[in-house]
Amino acid sequence: MTDWKDKARALVKDLSTSGHLSDNQWRQAFQAIPRHLFVPRFWQDPVTVLAGDDPATADQWLQAVYSDQSLTTQYAPVPGTDLMWATSSSTKPSLMAHMLTMLHPHTGHTVLEIGTGTGYNTALLCHRLGDTHVTSIDIDPDLIAAARARLATLGYCPTLLAGDGARGASINAPYDRIIATCAVPTIPPSWIDQLAPSGIIVADLRGDLASSIAILRKNQPDTVTGRFSRVPGHFMWLRADVANPLRDGGVYNTLIDHADADQYTTTLDPRILDDPDLRFVLQLTDPTLQHLWHSHHDDTPTLHLSAEDGSWAQAQPHHDHTLITQGGPRRIWTTIEHATTLWNQLGRPSRDRFGLTATATTHHYWLDHPNNKLDDLTVAAA
Repeated sequence: MTDWKDKARALVKDLSTSGHLSDNQWRQAFQAIPRHLFVPRFWQDPVTVLAGDDPATADQWLQAVYSDQSLTTQYAPVPGTDLMWATSSSTKPSLMAHMLTMLHPHTGHTVLEIGTGTGYNTALLCHRLGDTHVTSIDIDPDLIAAARARLATLGYCPTLLAGDGARGASINAPYDRIIATCAVPTIPPSWIDQLAPSGIIVADLRGDLASSIAILRKNQPDTVTGRFSRVPGHFMWLRADVANPLRDGGVYNTLIDHADADQYTTTLDPRILDDPDLRFVLQLTDPTLQHLWHSHHDDTPTLHLSAEDGSWAQAQPHHDHTLITQGGPRRIWTTIEHATTLWNQLGRPSRDRFGLTATATTHHYWLDHPNNKLDDLTVAAA
């Protein structure tokens, strides 16, 4: 591998020019760490592999590795289905750069990384802080073993653990910084507990409709507070079962019972849900919403929405009204109407005006200032 350093320098230049990589110490890390070592192969789809040791794909593989792309490095079958879901990847470098910059570590700080994956982000942390200050955990022992070997090639021996990231890693706690390269719907209590006073958590808080990277600081013994950013993460879910790619380790259910449906009309145009900031508020209002998609039949556009409990709704816009058909245990279009009303009353704020105060038991969302809590957006911690 003779030209990876040139490609790494070119990637750093592109990330710096685009404004994604502004910190010189992180520039040095991205330039020094060989990403190809941590991504010897990746999947374009569940059946197509590009690998550095395959002469037919090596050039395309190397070009992709040193570009600003997320690369899927592992798939797993969904139990009881024919589906294959991605379970590990090498994150898009620009997103990594954003999150590492948000982490704002200082020399001597200790860091817990949730989601070791390939080990590439771990290596960047080791370069910046020293490997003795880095702890990383992943649910998959095979990923941990591969990352350990790759990191050792560079002379790094951080603490690597196989286990449930939701429980954190008490072994080296408290940590000055915690960074999650997987998504969570709420902040696990163990992360708050294992964070040092004034420590920072950087994590992707998301549901299935929206995502935003949150930067939270521990300002009380059992509380973290901070803002959401405009940067979406859309990371793979933190999961508790290595054999199951579903976040809850349950069964994938695609069945929707259309019995006992009812209909009514509304003036709300469902196309407003294309706005990512409204989707963000909707996700905060009801974290159980999980699928939103569009279809066309007989020239009639239809928006479909479903929730974890089997509730569902369909919205068909017409000239002066929208026809709502919904069913299941509850009527979830009411949630849409409520979230839209709230968003409009607040002046249609962007997601970076929202913040979160989290404890082990509750998540209070607020607008602009922690004292401006939104009672409609207070939920129980997972």
